[in-house]
Amino acid sequence: MTPKRIFLTGSSGCVGHYLAEALIQETSHELFLLVRTPDKLKVDCHARPGVHLLQGDLRNIHQFAELLKTIEVAVLAATAWGGPQEVYDINVIKTQQLIGLLNPQVCEQIIYFSTASILDRDNQPLKQAGEIGTDYIRSKYVCYQQLPKLELADRLTTVFPTLVFGGDERKPYSHLSAGLPDVTRWIGLARFLRAEGSFHFIHAYDIAQVVRYLVDHPAQDHRPRKLVLGNPLITVDRAV
Repeated sequence: MTPKRIFLTGSSGCVGHYLAEALIQETSHELFLLVRTPDKLKVDCHARPGVHLLQGDLRNIHQFAELLKTIEVAVLAATAWGGPQEVYDINVIKTQQLIGLLNPQVCEQIIYFSTASILDRDNQPLKQAGEIGTDYIRSKYVCYQQLPKLELADRLTTVFPTLVFGGDERKPYSHLSAGLPDVTRWIGLARFLRAEGSFHFIHAYDIAQVVRYLVDHPAQDHRPRKLVLGNPLITVDRAV
């Protein structure tokens, strides 16, 4: 398979580490990994040729304008969790600006990370997510609603991860995994309790494997795709 030029944002995050590792170790594509703080990326970027570490920030994405014109696949995993203005700026404005810098004559696919938190049980956009969700969830809802207006909307593959587990001694833990030590202290008591509710989950490794496949298998005829990533529904009682 002919190597592609891939631009990856969010490489230093939990999911980003698994994405970078899979793309480095399991493909021969030329990779451009955008990170704000290179020291936070624990993946071996010297494992093979064709891996480029770019220090930068989505706030200044225009500094990579010339490079982005040559990119065939953009994997947009970066996200902001902070204050309302930062979250909206990164998750909506700068994400769309990056997509706008891609060359329609070169770019064959954009893999955009949203979240299943903006979907209802029928996997349709949940209006309440944009009204009463957290700053993060509202920003993801707004961005997803605006994506069809972009010139490259037909190149989009949107992935909606459910609850994400992941992390180890070399990778940062996801928000969910980071909280498990506190939960397990109460597991002896929790097993006697009963709770209503159920949820889906997925490990960051599995997300990376899905993305690795998508990179090499873009949608035919430039049709946008939407994929919800998660294991079968599990009840809270079953999980405990």
